Parts: sequence; structure tokens; C-alpha cells
Amino acid sequence: MKVLFVASEAYPLIKTGGLADVAGTLPIALKKSDIDVRLLLPNYSIPGTTTDSFISSQLHNLNTVCTLGNPFGFGEITLLAGNTDDGLDIWLLDCPELYSSPNDIKSGPYLDSSGRDHDNNHQRFAVLSWAGATLGLHGKLLGWQADLVHAHDWQAGLIPAYFKTWQQRCPPVVFTIHNLMYSGVFKGEKYAELGLSSELYNVDGLEYYRDFSTLKAALQYADAITTVSPTYAEEIQTTEFGCGLEGLLQKHKHKLSGILNGVDYTIWNPESDRAIAKNYSARNTGAKNDNRSALLKHNNLPLQNDAPVFGIVSRLTSQKGLDLVIDALPSILERGAQLVVLGSGDKALEAQYLELAQRHPQQIAVTIGYDENYSHLLQAGCDSLLIPSRFEPCGLTQLYALKYGTLPLVRHTGGLADSVSEGMDGKLQTGFVFGNANAEELAAAMHRAADVYSDKKQWQQLQSNAMKMDFSWDNAAEDYIALYHEVIAKR
Repeated sequence: MKVLFVASEAYPLIKTGGLADVAGTLPIALKKSDIDVRLLLPNYSIPGTTTDSFISSQLHNLNTVCTLGNPFGFGEITLLAGNTDDGLDIWLLDCPELYSSPNDIKSGPYLDSSGRDHDNNHQRFAVLSWAGATLGLHGKLLGWQADLVHAHDWQAGLIPAYFKTWQQRCPPVVFTIHNLMYSGVFKGEKYAELGLSSELYNVDGLEYYRDFSTLKAALQYADAITTVSPTYAEEIQTTEFGCGLEGLLQKHKHKLSGILNGVDYTIWNPESDRAIAKNYSARNTGAKNDNRSALLKHNNLPLQNDAPVFGIVSRLTSQKGLDLVIDALPSILERGAQLVVLGSGDKALEAQYLELAQRHPQQIAVTIGYDENYSHLLQAGCDSLLIPSRFEPCGLTQLYALKYGTLPLVRHTGGLADSVSEGMDGKLQTGFVFGNANAEELAAAMHRAADVYSDKKQWQQLQSNAMKMDFSWDNAAEDYIALYHEVIAKR
């Protein structure tokens, strides 16, 4: 089976969030099962470099496949091919007029230097969708014809709309929602710039409150819709989580399913991780204490063993529930607990966390920004990872934490609910869970964690439970392959 992946980012070439992890690692797992995958991405300028430095420089065996012309008037589009260190086959859309600018270098693929969406995002990602649809339809001209197109998030949401416009026999489309909150909504007057049929601009098509939504296009016209966890697939059909699209999702629930994201254990594994102080395993967790000591020393915090070290690796936003942590902290700090934070986001939240660190220099350390190596040490060195999200389509940090024996403390929502248990309903306890998004319930869960931590034998048993959980991409790949076969058979 030949599958064309289309996404706006993929690790290790370009990453702003969890989408990149999925797009960069799921295809590798699929290849192990003899699925022939090509991944299509824009050839962006590399953030933090110059306008003539592109992500294509990170590929091996780079060559030019063909030109796709200048269909939108932004400049000629060239298709490049290469592969990553892992052997993943990549197609890159090379169009400097669209994907290279000083703003890209400062802020990345979606935002300008002031933190606002690029003015031409509708064009940048319409071209990505158009190219994905073109290659999906005419790949035989290149000697590689896709049996199915797997499109990811709003940036690739127009692919089935182009197929609908062209009205030709096209391969089926599986569309994955990584976060429904980002639905690719643009002003209605920009619709005419995309080369789509005017007949699709209506309430039963792309029209969205007089504007248009590229994600809505995918919900309407894709052959199958997936989300990144089973619970999130149920949640987005409700008013609370549906972002105004719950009615449409209910209408298409027959083609909606949830498949939990996986983890690349070649990267996230305490037995082989080179970014941590000392390797350890589920059979021998003693060396985890060396990482705990190294983390506290790194942050100039005193070593103590009477209360847990909580950690946060996250965007600092209210969606992640990190305002709740601030209100829940006082009573747990009185018990001697410590908190180590790595993240950035809302400026007001950043300031609040920095102020907390100044007020409690022996108990709280905050690093604003992101450091991949340090995030590994934080995962290995903390006792418990806080993920109190108001909603969480899947979440990956809790999956990493489980592998590192760092017991996740999560809100019961989305993928967090599907991957972490406090031992209810006969499930094995692997962490701590609270229900409602308020500081009182979060604080109660933190106190339960501190109570268990005081019983070292019980804590070690929970660490063992957590580290034995298997959330490898191999499991998710099997579910996707089954879905691919089902969708193709229906065609």
C-alpha cells in the first residue's frame, strides 16, 4: 500500500508541537509494516537562520523531482525529494516566495514576528493542500501513485475539497484532527484566491459564519476522520469541546474514530537516553535518583527526599490548566514539595511563574523557553509530571513520563484519560487523576501524590506499573493500517 502523508511540520525537520512528532514518527512505524509512505511538507526557511537556509539542507540524497508550475501566481513550485536519517522518504514543496521570509525565520511557519498569523496563511497552506491533491491524483506520472492520502490538521484540510472541485476519480482521504481549536478560519473574500469551486462555498461545504474553514472542508469531504485519542473523539461531539463544529462532527460520527498517539522509544527511553544524568530501567529504578539529584542541582534547589518534586514541561497557557497550578501550590509547598518548570507562552503566566520562583527560591525553579535535552533531564529527574489540561486531544508528555517512571498527574480529559489511571474500574494505577478543572481538585490530587510518595515501596510499585506501559507507535500503526484497508475497500 502506498500512502501520501501531508502535513505542515514533521520532526526533525521543522517542529512547533505534537503534530510534528506524529508526522515524523508514525510513517516510520508504518514502514515497518510494509506501508510505502511519502511525506509532503513545505520547504520552509529554517527558523533562526537566513532566508537562503532551508529545511531541505537536513535531507540526504536530495534531488529535484519535477516542477508543478505557477498555478497561484506566487512563483514556480518545485518538488524536491530526499530522506531523513531514519530513511523516511520526504517530498518538499520548494517555493521561496511563499515559504521563505524574515518573518518565517523569526517566528516559524505560522506566525509573524509580532506573534500574529501570517497574512498569507490561507495561500501558504492552500498550496500545500493543492500539491497534496495533485500528487495524490497524478502520482503515476512520477512513478509513485498513492492508494490513499493521509492529511493532517487544518493546513492540509483542503485536499478533499480540491478532489471535490476536480470531480475526478481520486484516492480516498483520511484526515486527522490534532487539535480542533485550530480550524483554519479565514475571511470569506479570500476564498476566491484558492482555485476551489464556488459551489463548495455554502453552509454544507466550507462556509463558516460567512468566512470559511479549511478544517471544515476536511470534515465534510474526507472519507474518514480520526482524532489522536478515543476520548477526544467523543468529547469533540459535545458543545464544551466541539468549537462550534460539534453538530457537523455528530453528523459525520459514522466516519469518526480516535487512535491514541504513540511514542518513539528510540528517542524517549531512560535505558538509552544520552540527555539524562544516568540511565535506568523498570527493573532498576535506583539510578532515577541520580537524575533527581542532577535536576535539583542544575536548578540550584536543595536536595530533599521527604516530598515529591513536581515538574511541568508545557506551553504556559490556560488551555494547559497552568493557571490552576498557581492557585493549587500554597498548601503543597507547605509540605516541602518542589516544582521545576520548563515552558513558554502566555506572558502573564510566564511572569507569575517567575515571581513564584523568586518568592520560593528553595522550592521552585522556572526556565522560560524550550530546551530539548533539558526536557529529557526534567522528565527523568522529577517524581511526578503535572498535566492539568482543560482539554488535551492526546498529549505526549504524559506518555514520556510513564516511560521514565515519573508518575503523571493529569486531568481526566482526552488522551490523558486514555493513558493514565489512578486505579479505578479495575485498571492498574499508573499516576494520579482529577476530574473538574479547578484548583481544589488539582491540589487534592497533588496531596494524594505526596501521601503515596511518603510510602517508598508503594511509590516504586507505581513507577514499575507506569514504566511497563507500552504506547509505542507500532500499536497505533496497526490501527491506522486497519483503517486504511477499510477506507480503500469502501471505495
